[in-house]
Amino acid sequence: MAPSLDPRTKLFLGAAAITVVLSTHRPMVHGVEAGLLLLGLWGMGMMAPWVRGLRLMAPMVVLVFAISLISFDFQTALVLSLRLFNLLTVSFVFFRAMTPEEVGNGLRKMGMPYGFSFILSTAMRYVPLIGRRIRLVMEAQTSRGIDLRPRIRNAANFMALLMPLLVQSFLLAEELAMAMEARGFGLKGRSFRKIYRIRPGEYVLMLVSLVFVILFFLWERA
Repeated sequence: MAPSLDPRTKLFLGAAAITVVLSTHRPMVHGVEAGLLLLGLWGMGMMAPWVRGLRLMAPMVVLVFAISLISFDFQTALVLSLRLFNLLTVSFVFFRAMTPEEVGNGLRKMGMPYGFSFILSTAMRYVPLIGRRIRLVMEAQTSRGIDLRPRIRNAANFMALLMPLLVQSFLLAEELAMAMEARGFGLKGRSFRKIYRIRPGEYVLMLVSLVFVILFFLWERA
């Protein structure tokens, strides 16, 4: 998903990739998809941040594999864990290739209500902000001698993390509400800061992607 593509094209390609992953039922095909995704990450220069993100993805994938192995057979556990891995990787590429503004404007151009697109794009902006706030609070509380490491005996200490985060969340919500009111959030006739146009080549790309998804879906169920 090149930066020059229209946001609607990027949304379509992201949805097509997710559909392909969800339609896959064979472990070998999931493995091929994972290899292609990793190759794409390397080609787009996203490998280094993706490796850093493995600290969050790997525990979820391992947990899903362990639970599925206990509940089902090995093949099912392998399929579910590979599917989760591929979905997380596709989501990583999608959110790295699109800014929150592009996501919101693309959804608006596709006919989504402004309120819905605003909620989604705002959530995308605030997730990294909340992550930074969590790190700052943890560092501040640790400097005060409060142990916040993930241990059972430290469960009571996590209130020292949750309460400051709760207060800061309310403050952020109040600041956002004031900013929205000051800028006339409920006014009609909103315009776009940037003009978006889908080029003929992008229509061809979306058509080819749609045909591929349909053929892949039929092949998987053959």
